[in-house]
Amino acid sequence: MADNRYSSYARTPDGFGGKGLLVTPGATDLGINVKGVICTTAGDITIVPWDNLDGETITFTAVPAFFIPPYRVRRVTAATATVYTIEN
Repeated sequence: MADNRYSSYARTPDGFGGKGLLVTPGATDLGINVKGVICTTAGDITIVPWDNLDGETITFTAVPAFFIPPYRVRRVTAATATVYTIEN
């Protein structure tokens, strides 16, 4: 692996992610290291923002590829788009 010239910089909530994983929508929280999610294909996505209760979902329909919901996402409950995490 190539040398990471940015390894000495602090990872902050508003900085770039250092890791990304494919999301399987469902009833499981994504984890505390997830800063957000990105849809890499067009479609629909339903999320639970970090401070919302389990049933308080927000649905975005017909989003374009590379859409990033404007929330810190705790859970992706449904998606027709391909979704990846943005993590520290």
